Amino acid sequence: MKLHIGCGRTRLEEFVNIDIIDECDLKLDLDREPLPFSDDSVDLVYAYHSLEHFSNYLGALEEIWRVLRHGGVFLLETPYYTLGQYNLVNPFHKTHFNEFSFDFFDLAKLKQSANEDSPILFTKAWHRFHYLPDFADKPAHEQDFARRHWFNVVRAIDFGLYAVKPPHTSLDITADAPEAMQVQFDAITAARTFV
Repeated sequence: MKLHIGCGRTRLEEFVNIDIIDECDLKLDLDREPLPFSDDSVDLVYAYHSLEHFSNYLGALEEIWRVLRHGGVFLLETPYYTLGQYNLVNPFHKTHFNEFSFDFFDLAKLKQSANEDSPILFTKAWHRFHYLPDFADKPAHEQDFARRHWFNVVRAIDFGLYAVKPPHTSLDITADAPEAMQVQFDAITAARTFV
């Protein structure tokens, strides 16, 4: 089973398209309602510019994690947190993301670095930046400096995550997994149709 969370006016074939509007396969407010799927029953969740809209981001993320099987894939794109001209001023964006956002759900990284009480465990396989045109062709060291010190350098960030489910505490990622997940993400993104 594959889920498309926050589909809006786009659809993906072979996915359950979920949003709060009537035109979806499943009308659901993930801020207030649980996903109507069993634990460990979903292979893939895709979310394109939707996770930043949830007021109850941790609740939505926990539901996504709950339904994913161990090793299930979560592919998403969000605005980058320093995109001030659109992201930071958007009153509908409740959470902001950067390359470290999901490290707080990885036992090998920042999980348990605070007194959080959350069962959510993910392993990040990759992340990828979408630089604005003035920075897209710069050398990597210049992009890195600009991204860390300036606003309006990166438009969005993509993530490829694996769900880690008890009794497991980690997941081995093969060397080719990040590239394969990026190809999968790009294919899914290109397959979206507007209604």
